[in-house]
Amino acid sequence: MPRYTYRCENCKEVFEINHGMFFEQEVCVKCSANDCLVKVPVFNIKKQDETHSEKRVGAVVDEFIQDAKQDLKKQRKELKTEIFDK
Repeated sequence: MPRYTYRCENCKEVFEINHGMFFEQEVCVKCSANDCLVKVPVFNIKKQDETHSEKRVGAVVDEFIQDAKQDLKKQRKELKTEIFDK
């Protein structure tokens, strides 16, 4: 069963309760008041890492391309000095 969070407008308490998605809680479990509950929406907000927010969209791809170019240059130098048997 899903868990829902409610806030009571009468006693200002917040509580969680499990019930079916078509059921609506009407009585506060803290103060027993009727018709004073507000369903509190629960959002999972992922905080963005600050290091990634400063980079432009293609920065990761550009970094990869630069690293790949450097690796290719290094491999070319190694291959030029390597002697192959015939």
